[in-house]
Amino acid sequence: MFRRFKSLFVIKTFDTFCHRIGNNGNGKTFTLKAANVSAENIYIKSAKLNGKDYRKSFFTHSDIQNGGTLEFEMSPTPVKDWFTESPVSKVEMDFPPVPTIEGKRVFEDKTDVVISTPEKDVKVFYTMDGSVPDEKSARYEKPLTISKTEIVKAIAVNLNGAKSLVAESKLNKMPNDWDVKLISKYNRQYTGGGAKGLIDGLRGTTNFASGEWQGYQDQDFIAVIDLKRETEIKELGGSFLQDARPWIWMPTRIEFETSMDGENFTKVADIEPDVDVKDMTPQTKDYVQKITPTKARYVRVKATNLGKIPAWHPGAGFEAFIFVDEIFIK
Repeated sequence: MFRRFKSLFVIKTFDTFCHRIGNNGNGKTFTLKAANVSAENIYIKSAKLNGKDYRKSFFTHSDIQNGGTLEFEMSPTPVKDWFTESPVSKVEMDFPPVPTIEGKRVFEDKTDVVISTPEKDVKVFYTMDGSVPDEKSARYEKPLTISKTEIVKAIAVNLNGAKSLVAESKLNKMPNDWDVKLISKYNRQYTGGGAKGLIDGLRGTTNFASGEWQGYQDQDFIAVIDLKRETEIKELGGSFLQDARPWIWMPTRIEFETSMDGENFTKVADIEPDVDVKDMTPQTKDYVQKITPTKARYVRVKATNLGKIPAWHPGAGFEAFIFVDEIFIK
């Protein structure tokens, strides 16, 4: 532990500072003296510890515990060459690096999970039951194959028994086998994981750049979901984002249609979002509507874009974005 002082400057409330650190509680006293300190003499010209020249720009906790006197000679002008030694901080690095867990973030049937570490002389242990791994956990020796959503945690342990921090990764199995056909074209910066990102169960936050959102500019959002089989549908909806500063607004209307053949569609739900277009607060909202139970294989969703950005907004005249994260079909 160091007490450090500037080589050129002493705090004017020096006496108060001395009193605070002067009483050790062990019978020894560590005293600071600056006899000629004043409103003009605010710079340290030289220093002596127990009568000997002291050129360190700090004193240690042990100096205080051992007791003694640190004397300063003050000056009205800066002195740049008295203190020649500064404290050095050192952190001993004996811990192995955190392992890397690699696997498909979203997979349909199964995926391989590879856990790696840059160090050779370490052992890697892992869990998939939510617990924190230790040396009693399963040892990683070859890629793992998973066929359901799992949370994989891993640590590395070196030859000295030192443990790394815990690495954690959630790998998600698709909740269904549906297909998605995008009629609109998303912005290449905001892909949301591609077409199936709309039905993968991963939810976006108010951070539009987090990777879960699909962004559509200068167009409505239109997609068709193929349920692969005749399915009774009771509820339809979608999740959208509004963050008006970067030009992202809720759609002005959300419509759902169903079909048995993928050609002839019937409207079954019509939703009008209720977030004020002037609301600048970043927010997500699920718009869901129950419908009269109907059987269908295909669901078409259309979300209408705000269009031109209004005159009151700094981006007036440019085209607004729609950001969609998930489509709900129950």
